[in-house]
Amino acid sequence: MEPKTTDYCLLQSIDSVEDFLKSTFHASSNKLKKHFKKPFLSRSFKEKATLSLPLNFINDGEINPHYEGEEIRIIAEDENFFVFDKNPNQFVHPLTYDESDNCLSFIRTKRPELLNVNRSQYDRGLLYRLDYETSGVMIYVKSDELYKKLRESFSTIAKAKIYWCWVEGEMRLSGGFKHSFSSGEEKGKRVIVDEVGVYSLEGELSLKALRYEQSLNRTLVEVTLKSGLRHQIRAQLAHLGFPLAGDKFYGGKEARRLYLHAQSYRLEVDGRDYSYDSTPLNFDGF
Repeated sequence: MEPKTTDYCLLQSIDSVEDFLKSTFHASSNKLKKHFKKPFLSRSFKEKATLSLPLNFINDGEINPHYEGEEIRIIAEDENFFVFDKNPNQFVHPLTYDESDNCLSFIRTKRPELLNVNRSQYDRGLLYRLDYETSGVMIYVKSDELYKKLRESFSTIAKAKIYWCWVEGEMRLSGGFKHSFSSGEEKGKRVIVDEVGVYSLEGELSLKALRYEQSLNRTLVEVTLKSGLRHQIRAQLAHLGFPLAGDKFYGGKEARRLYLHAQSYRLEVDGRDYSYDSTPLNFDGF
């Protein structure tokens, strides 16, 4: 699909597109490189010429108001937090303006004033992120001051991060497990898990088998996440020999979805406890 554009009529001649865009849209050099090729930026145009500018450039940093995804259930709201239930196979926030199947576009359709938090970043007031495939509890902070405070102290204020998942095979492991992780920041690359000390990053979780479904040869598992590394649950369980059902990227078998759900988050903020839970829909392990 070709990026959407809008026509901009010049009121006076310009010596270079680059200088014009920097002065008119307060665009940085890095931002211009992201949206335009160098020959175009160096061009000059006469008065009344028309520039076709991509909407992703003009609305860079804005959240698209046209939500096109499934309805998102609102779990709770108070003076500090707006909590909702993310659907599986959905991004929590966009990377460009034209992306609309994401949680923040949903928020813009319902509560646009909330998006004034952390306006310089696309993730706005989201306290943490969930992978595209993962469903469950998402917490959105409603003020800049609280957002900054909680992001800086998240490891201490997050008292419990509990996930449910279906894994391949009959899992009888229980208790805590700690491993080292490769950085895994490169898009499209798997996170590598090894024994403690091999890599600089360490990830820890605890496991509890809830139910073994013999007909599927899969086990429903409760995971308490002690840390929060990229793909941690998926990569760590695969390393232990129990990849998640539907997670073909880490060795799981095909399933209706990747079965990972953020079931419960518990926070302690200024001496006050907050607890949010979500029971997943259609989470049968098939």
